[in-house]
Amino acid sequence: MKETGVTLRAVALRITSPEGERSGIELDGGPVTIGRAAPDHAPDVALGPDPQRWVGRLHCTLDYAEGMWSVTDNASVNGTLLRHGDRTERLQGRRRIQHGDVLLILGDMTPEGEPLYWELTFLDPHTTRPAPFGAPEEVRHAGPGLRYDWVSAQAYRCENGTETLVTGLRPQGHQLLRYMAGRNGGGAAVACEHAELIAALWGPPEEWAPHRSYDRTDIAGIVRAVRRCVESDPSNPKILETVTGIGYRLNLCPGDRR
Repeated sequence: MKETGVTLRAVALRITSPEGERSGIELDGGPVTIGRAAPDHAPDVALGPDPQRWVGRLHCTLDYAEGMWSVTDNASVNGTLLRHGDRTERLQGRRRIQHGDVLLILGDMTPEGEPLYWELTFLDPHTTRPAPFGAPEEVRHAGPGLRYDWVSAQAYRCENGTETLVTGLRPQGHQLLRYMAGRNGGGAAVACEHAELIAALWGPPEEWAPHRSYDRTDIAGIVRAVRRCVESDPSNPKILETVTGIGYRLNLCPGDRR
């Protein structure tokens, strides 16, 4: 792989950082790993700086086979979004990628909680773009549960067929809901262990700052703050529930696959 110039002659990725800086990488075959550089790991396409460590070390992979490129999210904590035409959805499994498609990977958030993404635009001068497909019908929920919008990084409380925007979430609260929503089973309740949530929010112990450790007390503090935002009665939670001795369970709107 090599950086590209202005004239596009081969398949390439145009990379735009959350700050708007652009670069280009030519793709000469797969697999191509995309992620965050670490002392023991160097992906083919390194997205950085990433002080929040929201980009996975092996976040996603591009593959080339039988004349087609595809992309796979490698069970990343914060997920990968795929924008195809006017549709943006969370990447599930392996998907074919076509000219003009954009991969969105969370890189940062503003103090107001607005998501800032790495944008990786796939450019293939030799392909024919397909006609756009219609969007599926919206799935409504009769509550109580939570819907997480992966594009806007906003959460909605669903109850009795009504959605209410959740406000006041801090970045780690967003990250907690984003991770747990990404573990959904097509709208089924999502239960996560304490250790799993600690790794999702702060990474593995070897990445923690010297003399710093995290335990279920730290998770509990974030959960309390989230409940104040998502629950009608935080003392009797219905959406983000405690699973005694295990961790926490997030109840999602049925059919929420975003």
